[in-house]
Amino acid sequence: MSEFAVSRRLFLGGSAALGAALLAPAGRAAAATFPSKPVEILLGVGPGGGTDLAARMIGPHWQRTLGGTQPVTYVQMPGASGLLALNHLLKGKPDGHMAMFYPIPHIATSFELNKVPGKTNADVAWLGAMFNDPNVLLVKKDARWTSIADFIAEARTSSRPFTISGSTPMSNAHFSTVVLRELTGANLKFVPFGSGADARNAVAGGHVDACLAPYWSAIGVLEMTKAIGIFQDKNPAPNLWQPVPVNEVLDVKIPNLSEPYAMFVSSAVREKNPDAFAQLVSSYGQAVASPEFRAAADKDNLTPFLVDWDADRCSAFVTEYVALVKQYLPAMEKDLKDM
Repeated sequence: MSEFAVSRRLFLGGSAALGAALLAPAGRAAAATFPSKPVEILLGVGPGGGTDLAARMIGPHWQRTLGGTQPVTYVQMPGASGLLALNHLLKGKPDGHMAMFYPIPHIATSFELNKVPGKTNADVAWLGAMFNDPNVLLVKKDARWTSIADFIAEARTSSRPFTISGSTPMSNAHFSTVVLRELTGANLKFVPFGSGADARNAVAGGHVDACLAPYWSAIGVLEMTKAIGIFQDKNPAPNLWQPVPVNEVLDVKIPNLSEPYAMFVSSAVREKNPDAFAQLVSSYGQAVASPEFRAAADKDNLTPFLVDWDADRCSAFVTEYVALVKQYLPAMEKDLKDM
């Protein structure tokens, strides 16, 4: 998957429909009354993980760019890999007062795998992505492997499968494990642990050989693990881990594998309340690009991962990612029988 250059512009959505909404007289009236109540950010995860921390980081700054008259609040709805929160969002009133923050790959595949019956990726409207978290291969701090090349070479000839932990079956971690296995011919087995935090703790405790995890979200186990490979062309934060880009050391070409984290609403908001939608998009873009948010991100080592993707870039990622997933879907489904 190609990475696109990103700018620090205050993005406003990128669609003709959105532009028309911004220019419409009704939009100016709506701007004076929206939001009329708290704006809820649905979180399909439990407290303390990367998704939760990042959403709470942007919330105060989004509240300010929305006008500051209504609070931005958080609703924790963990369960079913984000599906509980996603279904709640899609069934909610399309007035713009409810959004969701989650990794784009999980949302995209939920629709493609028909986990939300009757709905497709067209049923969500992206406000923008805040940061892009490249996948890394983690092993225990004292593990014998120093590079993913050593790990794969040994796994290719191993009589037992090398175990790789991840959050849940059919997740981005599962998908990335399958891509690595199918392209290298290594004897790898994906082991789901129910959550990303549990999966990372499993490798830190030596219960699995490795863990496939998003870089920034995994730094909670920084002192107990080492990253021996990164699934993009450059390490954005060499002050944290020092993983080698996989395509510099492997004898096969591995696609870039990452998890962009984005804010989105039901597409019904864009259709039924375009003025509110326009204000959500513009204010979210302003919050992500604001110096105040960038300063807060810097304190938590998030700055190297920040992006300000607009709605069109988020949609382009969905198209690219879904096309790649479809290539490996049979192998992922075969894994389910052994879990």
